[in-house]
Amino acid sequence: MNPLVAMRMKMRDRVLRFYTHDLVKISRKRRARQLLGFKTEHLTPLSAGQRDEILSFWKPFRDMTSEMKWFEFYNGLCQDKTKLKYYIPESVYYTDIDTFFTIPRRCEELDDKNMYDLFFGDVKMPRTIVRKTNGVLLDRDYQIITAAQALALCKAQGRVISKEARMSGGGFGVKFFDFSSCSDNEFLDWLAKAREINIQEIIKQHDCLNQLHANSINSIRIMSMMIDGEVRLLSSVLRMGRDGSQVDNASSGGIACGILKDGHLREFACDKTGERLTRHPQGAVFKEIKLVGYDKCCELVRKLAGRMSSASHLLSWDFAIDPEGDPVLIEVNLTFGGVTIHQMCNGPIFGDLTETILNRVYHSNSK
Repeated sequence: MNPLVAMRMKMRDRVLRFYTHDLVKISRKRRARQLLGFKTEHLTPLSAGQRDEILSFWKPFRDMTSEMKWFEFYNGLCQDKTKLKYYIPESVYYTDIDTFFTIPRRCEELDDKNMYDLFFGDVKMPRTIVRKTNGVLLDRDYQIITAAQALALCKAQGRVISKEARMSGGGFGVKFFDFSSCSDNEFLDWLAKAREINIQEIIKQHDCLNQLHANSINSIRIMSMMIDGEVRLLSSVLRMGRDGSQVDNASSGGIACGILKDGHLREFACDKTGERLTRHPQGAVFKEIKLVGYDKCCELVRKLAGRMSSASHLLSWDFAIDPEGDPVLIEVNLTFGGVTIHQMCNGPIFGDLTETILNRVYHSNSK
């Protein structure tokens, strides 16, 4: 190849990489500002000493003067004020940390619930009834079917749940169908418009979760990090619906409670604004609940994390617990997993590893 052409191609690639990375950061900063908007009524002003300590700790890594409202938010939740500086603002997490430990373009390619039966065929998951990918209807075994066949399969199930197959979150795109009341035309009209969906059976959950809120599948979210060839479990929370909601996402009105290493829930749960509750609105006292199967969820995360390592070393896993006490993998978030709900419930996401992680992100090329 002509050396001049090669040089131009190399420069073009650099520009494209910079431009793409810059766009990703702009999008993620915008998302973080929206998230902080939910929390501004729960800010606790920082003392001059707290502000100086935070800025001094972060100075070797980046300027944090524009992120102080995040620390004001955590100041009202943090019981050990000496650890306030270790909290990670969601804006910093999305733009710097998440993008360091993930390859966003690969995450987008792999984040597809219609591929889960191929990625995790040896793991308990909700059974797929119908899938639609790139506009093509398929059955559980990836065989092409007609809309009439898809309708018949779903009606035979009675009740189903549909989820957006790609890059979904916060309960977005979740839709329930009960064919005792849903008309055929209503379902077929919706199916014709959908493009990337996964239609599943509605699973049953263990009684330890039903006693909290029986109307929703209450899921265990575990954040894991692969670092130096080891899978570390950073934080776990139980996400619960409330007031009859069928979804458990905090962004959809749900609440979350931290999980201790032995599977017991912490004393309090939080909603998305930081409001604390010691008991579920439906009555259960959080600290009295021990989750069956939590240890099995942790084992599965350690077993499965390597399968996604080509795209992400920082993963957020969602599990249900079935009536037999076994984990049921609902989804794995390869990017945009979020840290705020973890830190609200359990404290700084990286704990004593915070400085090590920040040095890795800002002063090293290795993950």
